[in-house]
Amino acid sequence: NELKNEVHILTKYPMYLSLSLDQRIRPRHRFLVELKKVRKGPFPLSSLVPNDESFCQQWAGTSVDKYLAFRQRLLLKEFANKYEKRG
Repeated sequence: NELKNEVHILTKYPMYLSLSLDQRIRPRHRFLVELKKVRKGPFPLSSLVPNDESFCQQWAGTSVDKYLAFRQRLLLKEFANKYEKRG
């Protein structure tokens, strides 16, 4: 439970479950962790809703280019790890 959210929040707002874990949730969480911008307590699910540009402005305080480069590196690393396990 890396995001430290409670089940009742997800049942109250089920739209969060439609967001991609690999394409949106995990990259945004890890990006904020890397920038040391994650607050104590549950991860703010509202940071998952805006588009990438708004997320970068409102939550990360950085450029969308920096976030997209981070996300691409993360996705490539995860893909490589999955491929290694199969080989």
